[in-house]
Amino acid sequence: MKSWKADSDCCSWDGVTCDTENGEVIGLDLSNSWLYGPLNSNSSLFSLCHLRKLNLDSNNFSSSTIPPEFGQLVRLTHLNLSFSFLHGRIPSEISWLSNLVSLNLSFNYFKYNVVGDYYDSKLLDLRRIDLEALIQNMTYLRELHLGDVNISSSLPQSLANLSSLTSLTLSDCNLQGEFPMNIFLLPRIKFIDLSYNYKLAGFLPKFQSRSSLKQLHLSSTNFSGELPNSMDNLGSLNVLDLSGTNLFGELPNSISNLKSLNYLDLDSSNFSGAIPPSIGNLSQLTHLSLSYNNFHGQLPSTLGNLAKLTHLGLSKILNYREVPPFLGNLTQLEVLSLSQNNFDCGFPIWLTNITKLRSIDFSGNQLKGKIPSEISILPHLSYLDLSQNSLTEAIPSVLFTIPSLSALFLDQNQLIVPLTFQNNSLSPLHALGLSENKMNESILRSIVNFTKLQMLQLSSINLKGKVELNNFIEFKELRSLDLSANLSNHQ
Repeated sequence: MKSWKADSDCCSWDGVTCDTENGEVIGLDLSNSWLYGPLNSNSSLFSLCHLRKLNLDSNNFSSSTIPPEFGQLVRLTHLNLSFSFLHGRIPSEISWLSNLVSLNLSFNYFKYNVVGDYYDSKLLDLRRIDLEALIQNMTYLRELHLGDVNISSSLPQSLANLSSLTSLTLSDCNLQGEFPMNIFLLPRIKFIDLSYNYKLAGFLPKFQSRSSLKQLHLSSTNFSGELPNSMDNLGSLNVLDLSGTNLFGELPNSISNLKSLNYLDLDSSNFSGAIPPSIGNLSQLTHLSLSYNNFHGQLPSTLGNLAKLTHLGLSKILNYREVPPFLGNLTQLEVLSLSQNNFDCGFPIWLTNITKLRSIDFSGNQLKGKIPSEISILPHLSYLDLSQNSLTEAIPSVLFTIPSLSALFLDQNQLIVPLTFQNNSLSPLHALGLSENKMNESILRSIVNFTKLQMLQLSSINLKGKVELNNFIEFKELRSLDLSANLSNHQ
């Protein structure tokens, strides 16, 4: 805002748009402008009676309420007050803005710390003025974003009358009741996000041909029923997130018709049957999670055709003794989750050829043998979880030389701690789990240089003698320390 000088024409200021004919201010974009302090009713902002577009996104208005004077700006077509630390009831005067095409009041919440844990607190509340009253005059509305606004009610059927609606965000709004199915069928709708409304029930409709829907987010809702055969009408869909729902049944082969899909998350739902081989035809997929469902049968080798995958979740759905080798074809993988699959083999060394891997989770399997030192050649690895397996021999000290490794969990194996770790005070490691392994008091000397540790788990490792808290004095950032079930006297 350096250009805002009293002796200059305001139409030349950054973020200000003026009508070229009469010089009236018609647009004001102050997003991410580091504005701080309350938004008062007597602000000169409300004298801009010709204003059409107003964006105050990502500022800090110190939990002030939304002034009812916004209702005076009746020419507004675009209003964005998201991420601005606004508080209290949404004033009924907002409903006077009948020319609005886009309304965004999302994510006005703050996070506060209580004994080391973070909690979200919603600041905006729609319970005094219900959603139906808010939108009753907004017949031109194309975008409605109310994420994290506390609505705490069912949705009105009148929402389906907004025939121009293209984008709807109602995530984490404490919605209840049943979602009006006709909203899915609005002719121009492209984006719907209803995620994290745990009490919101609903069913997927019979989708019409040539549907314009591009993103559908239903994660952590109470939606149920089977996927309709008409899903293959969603040819423009690129994001489908049905994780944490009560949807069930088999995945139809026609899912392969969703040619534009690049994100598919069915994690922690109730899908069953065989995974259709046709899923390997979704060539644009970058994110695929099928974890924690009731699938059975063989994992189709066609998954190895998904050359663009960067994220793959297949936890607790497989019944293999060995990790399927065709996963080695997925050379773009960054995140791989294969926990709780009963793998009864050694760690697949061929994974180290996938050099973009950042996160590997093999926890809760029956992996045997030693941890291969070749893991250390993965230059971007930041998270490695091999806990709850049957791994033996010494932990390769070169693991601790991986420059990006920030979390390492080796709990509940039969591993032996090396006498020395190749570590230094520059190690980014902030979480280390070694519980229930064959350790001894030398572990305390070995980890002394991991000064950035925030979590350290050393329970049931047969520590003997006295363990003094002075051993941990270098861990300035330590928040969680577990020394339970050791034969020690802690001081």
